[in-house]
Amino acid sequence: MKGIVFSFNRKTSTKSVRLPQIGSLIKGNGLTLAFVGVLLTGLVCGAFYARLADSTFLKSIDFLFMTNLDARLGQGAFATFCACFASDFLFLLLVYLFGMTLWGIPFTALTVLFKGFGTGLTAGYLCLTYSLSGVGFYLLVLLPGTFLFCVFLAKFSAAAFRCSKNIFAATVKNDIAVYSPRQDVLKLGSGFLTALIATFSAALLDTALWTLFAGTFKF
Repeated sequence: MKGIVFSFNRKTSTKSVRLPQIGSLIKGNGLTLAFVGVLLTGLVCGAFYARLADSTFLKSIDFLFMTNLDARLGQGAFATFCACFASDFLFLLLVYLFGMTLWGIPFTALTVLFKGFGTGLTAGYLCLTYSLSGVGFYLLVLLPGTFLFCVFLAKFSAAAFRCSKNIFAATVKNDIAVYSPRQDVLKLGSGFLTALIATFSAALLDTALWTLFAGTFKF
């Protein structure tokens, strides 16, 4: 009888603890999840736009996104790493700079939206142009590194949003003499360093997967 009572209480307490934890987890990361939503919105728009994009436009944004597969396949490992790191670093740097300004809130969101758009455009372009080979190439070679970078980009964008919001609020309220941005700037700088390490790791992952598997696909 004691064992039955203990088991029942244990199940009840487990259920009562888990639900608040999930709610607090969502609430504590609401802004990050919002930027994930912005990324996904851009991704969907980019995937649909891939049907309408012409070759000139695709080549013009190849520096930011992988939209010229023929040119990229001829690169070596070092060139692939530099291309992957440079494009992701540019988005990360823009978010950091916008986070340091009082007017950076909308531009941070637009930067993340454009990253999602380019990601969806790349996926749509590969799928439409190379069919199943393009799908397999994207899932195996490009998606792991892209997913890693986008996770940290969304988290860092949330920190940049908060920093820009605090600076804007202090400016509007004329509390500049009272408000000290030092704490926000240090926190944002720490987040930038973490996201930079993640960007470096994502570029390494992209390079490794590209070197190992890109040659197995026939385009």
